Order: sequence, then structure tokens, then C-alpha cells
Amino acid sequence: MPDPTFEERVRAAFAEALGTVPGDDEDFFDAGGDSLAAENVLLTLSAQLSTELPGWVLLDHPTVRGLAAALRSGEARI
Repeated sequence: MPDPTFEERVRAAFAEALGTVPGDDEDFFDAGGDSLAAENVLLTLSAQLSTELPGWVLLDHPTVRGLAAALRSGEARI
């Protein structure tokens, strides 16, 4: 099985935290995400990627597409 793309990982983490699958450009917080859900997303992705993600990253990149791009570029990692 191929490694999931960053978009698939982010979408799955958002869906788990929100209880619904968001669109690629849907804002996590507008979709009902709160600080606890955001922390769960960051912890999930940090564990999957074996890196620490800063708390600000989801505030700066609150969409699946935006966060995936930040992860892919390395911008989101500490």
C-alpha cells in the first residue's frame, strides 16, 4: 500500500477531530474545530510524521490544502 499523501493524512486528522470530512479549502475552525480538536490534529500528525508541529501551524494554515502544503515544504515543522 502506498504512503498516504500529506492531503490524505491532514484530511483524516481533520475528519477525526471534527467528526466530518472537510473540503480541501474549508477552514478547520469555521467547520467547528476548537483548541482541543486542533491539539488532537497536531498530535496525530506529529506522531505520523515523527516530528513536532508547533501550535501556530494550524492557525496559519487552517485548511487541508494549506496545512498539507506547509507540511510538504517543511515550513510547519520545528
